[in-house]
Amino acid sequence: MKPPITTGDLYVERNQTVAGSLVVSDDLTVNGAIIGNLDVSGTILATQFLEGQVINVRMLNYSELSQTQITIPKVDVSANLFTYAYTPKYNNSYLIIEYQTIYDVDGGGSDSIEAKLNVNGAEISHTKQIWILSEGGGTRSGTMFPIVGRYTNNNTTAKAIQVRVINTTDADNIIVRADNSTWLKITEIGR
Repeated sequence: MKPPITTGDLYVERNQTVAGSLVVSDDLTVNGAIIGNLDVSGTILATQFLEGQVINVRMLNYSELSQTQITIPKVDVSANLFTYAYTPKYNNSYLIIEYQTIYDVDGGGSDSIEAKLNVNGAEISHTKQIWILSEGGGTRSGTMFPIVGRYTNNNTTAKAIQVRVINTTDADNIIVRADNSTWLKITEIGR
């Protein structure tokens, strides 16, 4: 059953609580005065979201992540590129996390490198780049990122987001940049 729909004026004498939808297609009258626009000096905060509805978006550059250029020097060495604490706005949401930066790898033989996207220490996504020792063995930069993952959130406690790079080469350096190619995007959506 749908709530009644009226096309007349809305008169608010005291507080107005809207539990469902409020659509104003004509005049909005508050305390006898007709208001053409609704200006709110505070925050309008939703307490419920539809599946897929955007709740919040954060777009952070290398400086906001406190990320600096890093060299990861040898086989089986790994390094966190950054740790960022994101506090969800809603306790029943997904966090869609996207990270991009550029990097270079020395050497020319058969090698591989990996990246892992972690939330609170748990891996939610990973990528890998592999080179074979032959003609056309592949590029040595630019395919490990972007890395994307989804985290199922159940509370409004801050989440530690990290990207970790693992050097599994024979002895080559990985140089991860921190510049205007470096971005972390967090999109919180209803679920």
